[in-house]
Amino acid sequence: MSISQVLIPVCFIFAWLFLLTLASSVYSACNNTALKAKQMHKIPCANCQFFTNDYRLKCTIQPIIALTEQAIDCRDYCPN
Repeated sequence: MSISQVLIPVCFIFAWLFLLTLASSVYSACNNTALKAKQMHKIPCANCQFFTNDYRLKCTIQPIIALTEQAIDCRDYCPN
């Protein structure tokens, strides 16, 4: 038995394992990105009357939590 008879199947298996790991990583990254985007779309600040759309003072009532995940259940939210 020569080395090429052993090496070819081993390389074939490692190549497929590499491709499956790569595909799994890409799927996981896309899934995490979609979950994060869904969470960020729950932030109501852009539709609030106290939102100023100015980078220096984003919100006149809650400037520290404006446009963060803490603002999802903001008690001062008042729609436009």
